[in-house]
Amino acid sequence: MLYRLVRASSLLLLALLMACGERPGSRQPAVVPAREAGRTAGTVAPAVPRAGPTSYAQEAATLTGAIDAALQLLARQPENAQTALETVALTLERARLVGNYDDYRLAGSLLERARNVPNTGPWTCLALARLHYVLHRLAQAGAALAACAGTVDAVEAAGLRADIAFYSGRYREAEDGYRALVNQVGDASQYLRLAMLKSKTGAPGEAAALLEAAEKRYHGLSAPTRAWFRLQRGLLAWERGRLDEALALYHLAADELPGWWRVDEQIAEVRRLNGDTAGAQALFEDIIARSGQPEHMDELARLLREGRTTQAATPWIRRAQGLYRERLKAFPEAGLGHAVDHFLQFGTPVEALELARRNAQLRPFGEAQIALAAALFRAGQAGEAALWIGRVQASGWNTAQLHAVAAQIFAALGRSAEADRHRALALAMNPHAMRLYLVVPPVQPEIVSMS
Repeated sequence: MLYRLVRASSLLLLALLMACGERPGSRQPAVVPAREAGRTAGTVAPAVPRAGPTSYAQEAATLTGAIDAALQLLARQPENAQTALETVALTLERARLVGNYDDYRLAGSLLERARNVPNTGPWTCLALARLHYVLHRLAQAGAALAACAGTVDAVEAAGLRADIAFYSGRYREAEDGYRALVNQVGDASQYLRLAMLKSKTGAPGEAAALLEAAEKRYHGLSAPTRAWFRLQRGLLAWERGRLDEALALYHLAADELPGWWRVDEQIAEVRRLNGDTAGAQALFEDIIARSGQPEHMDELARLLREGRTTQAATPWIRRAQGLYRERLKAFPEAGLGHAVDHFLQFGTPVEALELARRNAQLRPFGEAQIALAAALFRAGQAGEAALWIGRVQASGWNTAQLHAVAAQIFAALGRSAEADRHRALALAMNPHAMRLYLVVPPVQPEIVSMS
């Protein structure tokens, strides 16, 4: 897939969830992964240790049980704002694990309930800012955070403020914030944040070291969190073209949380790139049966098209498109990232460009802006696409994806020297870059314009 915005988003969501309960002395309601505690205000029984690793199905069931128990308590104690807020965090944790967008709706309703309870301003203030951030509503998140003033934990507020700066394209401000938190606090979540930024600004080696440091600083018992660290390390290796290293880390992540589709989808990607089309197809079909995510339907459709079985791809494209439209209707901001990718591959140039413009306006960071450049190119506006590529590069964003996309756009414009330079940069960062980051060409190549 050309644009996997969920990777970066989910990494910072994990940082948010971890930050809520790691540091001693926090004045916010404590939130930790579901298997780490006897849980919120008596709502959940202590986790029972198991022989062997916890599976994805067990973890999802534990989270669901915790949420159901909390909702039952709230039915009896509607004024219990602390339980409502902790259930919001549980619900966002399940959304990250399972990928169900309905959990965002539940989190919003629970937060609204907590806000209506007197004397909960400091707690609900930060929770509201977090929810807006997770739903990609950066302007609302920033406004909510500003309204918190000095009533919330300073470290948590500083972390979220830097996250908003990152997705707003203010990378220097974000890095200053992250480095200050690493130096002042130095817990796993702060290292995670800085690692993600460095991976996107031309320092993947430093990012890998920071991720290892983050993993060493995590001492919790959450299987999803341990699996997530290894998954992220694998993704960094993948982005550097180190497929064997990535696959080894993915398998380690699978050992921590067997059956988690977020890991399996990456294993399927390695199979595809290594030429095991049948193995990749079988795994994507299995993942779709388990998760029902439209992103995996897109991947399967792409595989089928590459295998020249276009007709077999069509039902998956239609099914995925229906799910994307439902998401865009229910969660117009959060649903945009993957929808842009889908419509770039399988939709009309006009709709892809309209969605890409909205996405880049909402979160003007590198990946969204590269997606906009690709959409402009497909719509026959290669000149403007090249201008956007220049802006992304000038901002400090520096990835193999950026250079691979730039090489294709400049080649179409006949600017061979620039195309060759970007191709060389892309391949130096990832030897597979030109295969991984293909840009869909204009429907009519002859209409590519300089304007």
